[in-house]
Amino acid sequence: MTCLCANLMKSVFGYLERNDADALLKHCVIYGLLCAALFVYNGTIWTKYAAFSAKAEILLQKKMFEKILSMPLQRIDSRFSGEWMTRLNSDIQAAFTMMNGPLNVPHLIVAVINITLSCYLMQKSSLLFLGITWIFAIPPFMINDRIVLKTIPKLKEESQKALAENTSAIKPLLTDADTILLYDAQELMMRNCAETSRNLMKINMKTHIRKAISDAGMCFFGISGYLMILLIGYQFIYLGSMTFSDVVYCFQVRGSILTGALMLMTSLNNLKSNGVCVNRILETLNEKTFGCGEEKI
Repeated sequence: MTCLCANLMKSVFGYLERNDADALLKHCVIYGLLCAALFVYNGTIWTKYAAFSAKAEILLQKKMFEKILSMPLQRIDSRFSGEWMTRLNSDIQAAFTMMNGPLNVPHLIVAVINITLSCYLMQKSSLLFLGITWIFAIPPFMINDRIVLKTIPKLKEESQKALAENTSAIKPLLTDADTILLYDAQELMMRNCAETSRNLMKINMKTHIRKAISDAGMCFFGISGYLMILLIGYQFIYLGSMTFSDVVYCFQVRGSILTGALMLMTSLNNLKSNGVCVNRILETLNEKTFGCGEEKI
């Protein structure tokens, strides 16, 4: 798609400069058919992949449920009931989000391929513009690594624990409402629920703030790089060393590089976050199961 869009824009402006309407129409039709074929191909691949992921998720959830049922009663009682619920539901969902969710493993692979192809296309057109693009693209990666990637696993683990506590606090309000009313404990239970919800919100906000700072850095350096290439491109056009269509082509490819870079950073952040849930699943599956002399639930 990157190659199609870049070449289409370059050709369109070239035909406009030459006032060649027939060639422009023919070119647009050809590229429209190519885009339609690419759309059908991507739709077919993602449909097959989504079906496979859904079946795998069902199998893993069944295996996790059977594993929890086979654990000793003492092991079950050693954790909040909400802890097991989050491991059985949200952790599994996060694990399969890594497989087929937006901006996870599939998009990480697409981002790497997209960046590689875009860099190859730009260096054939202008090595200087490629260098400028990466001069302004590397700092956001460094910012993201410092303030996001290194802190996400710890924050995600804290978030999952807080979610388990919050789930355990909410559950009695739904299942033991009569008992709570009998002992006039509504205020106490609601206060406990509010405290766990507030704690969960604070932990999640820390993650969102770090991601927001990373995104702001990407926008700042992206606009700065855009202005730099725009200024240099103007000078090249003025001197006659490049045409307007060549500069537009470079802008298109540069945009693809930055899109791939942003996709790569977001995918890495999501993989770090969801990877914590995968580790929790593996921890559960490796738990000691029911054996002789132990009481099974």
